[in-house]
Amino acid sequence: MTQAADQHVIVAGWIDWDPADRDEALRHFGAVAATSREEPGCVDYYITADADDGARLRVFEHWVSDESLREHLTLPHVAQFREAVAPLRRTGRSLHKHFIAATEPMTSSSGG
Repeated sequence: MTQAADQHVIVAGWIDWDPADRDEALRHFGAVAATSREEPGCVDYYITADADDGARLRVFEHWVSDESLREHLTLPHVAQFREAVAPLRRTGRSLHKHFIAATEPMTSSSGG
C-alpha cells in the first residue's frame, strides 16, 4: 500500500500487562508520551488506563506522517522507554496504524 507523504497516521489499540505491572507501565508510558508530544511530527499522544480492565492500557497516537512516526521510533527517549518496560510482564497487544484519508469537524446530532 502506497501512502501519500503528507497523509496523517493514527496509531490506536491496547496493550495488556500483568495487573501487578500495569501502573508501572503506565508511568513509563506517561513519560515517553510527554516527551513525544514535543516532537515536531506529533499531533497527539496519549496512553490511558482502561477503567474496565485492570490489565489494559489504551493507546492513541496521531502523527503528521508515517515518516514522522518512523523517526519517532528511532529516538533515544523511545529506546529508554523500551528498556524501562522490558522487565514488566506484557500479556497481550493489539495496535494498528491507520492512514487518514479525510477529516472533518465532528458535530452532535443537535447541530453543535
